[in-house]
Amino acid sequence: MTRFDRRDFLKGCCATAVAAGSGSRAYAYFAPPPLLPATATNDTLVVVFLRGAMDGLSFLPPGPNSPYRADYEINRTNTRVPSTGAGAGLALNNTTWTLHPRATGLQSLYNAGHAAFVVAAGQLQPNPVVRSHFEAQSNLEFGFGGGTGSNIGWLTRHLASGGLPANVPLPATSLGSITASSLLGSTDAITMNSGSDFRLDTFHWSWQNDDPTNNLVGGVSRMNNLWSGATTQLELAGADTLNSLALLRPVDFNPYDAANHPNGYQPSGGANYNIAYNGGFGSQLRNIAQMIKLNLGLRAVTIDLGNWDTHVGQGNPTQSYDWFGNQAQSLSDGLSAFYTDLSSDAAGNFMQHVNVVVVSEFGRRVLENSDGGTDHGYGNVITVLGGSVNGGTVYGAYPGLANDELFEGNDVGVTTDYRQVLSEALIRRMGNPNIYYVFQNYSGYTPLGIFQGTDQPPSNFDSIFASGFESS
Repeated sequence: MTRFDRRDFLKGCCATAVAAGSGSRAYAYFAPPPLLPATATNDTLVVVFLRGAMDGLSFLPPGPNSPYRADYEINRTNTRVPSTGAGAGLALNNTTWTLHPRATGLQSLYNAGHAAFVVAAGQLQPNPVVRSHFEAQSNLEFGFGGGTGSNIGWLTRHLASGGLPANVPLPATSLGSITASSLLGSTDAITMNSGSDFRLDTFHWSWQNDDPTNNLVGGVSRMNNLWSGATTQLELAGADTLNSLALLRPVDFNPYDAANHPNGYQPSGGANYNIAYNGGFGSQLRNIAQMIKLNLGLRAVTIDLGNWDTHVGQGNPTQSYDWFGNQAQSLSDGLSAFYTDLSSDAAGNFMQHVNVVVVSEFGRRVLENSDGGTDHGYGNVITVLGGSVNGGTVYGAYPGLANDELFEGNDVGVTTDYRQVLSEALIRRMGNPNIYYVFQNYSGYTPLGIFQGTDQPPSNFDSIFASGFESS
């Protein structure tokens, strides 16, 4: 039996903890990885979760020439997006659908062929349909549709089966105060509210503070000494982790300011994240763009935009205060700045290898309620954007808005499972065909044609891992 002395034990514990925090491929040091696809790419998948259930009929309402317009107007008065005049929906090329008038940035991306929408999309599942926020979000993020399963997120399964390089500084990150459920169980992901949080300041003096005069040695020096001359796998893991941390310590994630942050971040192409309006969502998108440009190996990113639960006072574009419009503008302005920033950098068009998918747990009911809002529904809209997206198109079969066409007489039906959209992103853009492992209980995948790339036969990965057991 292999013996560990106290020093080896401490090294092992530190290496495991630090590696898990930094995104190192920690499982590789304890067991050989399963067979992984050789087709893995360097693309980044960014998943934006609109928590609270966005009203897809206000975000993407039928236009004046749409066959669904009359039924839409019968059901919507206080929440209606007009088809003409003040507050009218924005025209989109090649479709009778329109876009909320405050989503001008997304309109430009769509009409330029960089963004697409999928209608009647959601969690295709048997009755009864889940309309609980908590349960629906959990189902979506664990990737089981309407089923239940282990507490392993679908993005975690992708990272485990997608053929990541053995060591990259930052494979995955969840932007926010808690880890998104789609990344639960991952040793590759870190959670942070902002890029400046990527530190390991766990000592009682500054992480980087060496003070020979007072005989103080900072945490960096102590840990570097601990793993100096690394030879074992655990020691190498610790050294790799410290190298990863060293890459980010000098990075200033604050916006550029000549006086206070001369090394701060300057977005490319005049991109304006409008932090004063977009708040945390804009600054987090800016941090993601900066990390992508730093070539840290980012493969998966999650970010939330909440407050879409519009039961009361949802508003409409003709009102002086339009709650939903404020939300739509935050989403549109943030994503538009993100695309501009990454597509116009002097180092090249990063958006050719960045793919954004915007989801929500479910839609809202077609008929508005008496409080000027909308209640929990079913089918919704998925937004996709990127430099390798076949944009300028609205995808998906729409079941209609007439009473006899509504799901359970109340909701937009679901004809496109959200996993179909994400599976296409994984296969065509990320080079991971193991979608039946990533989305367990899912079958019958066919591409919609949203993403550019090479198709591969969908796979269930190594049977050893089919039960949900993870090697980490």
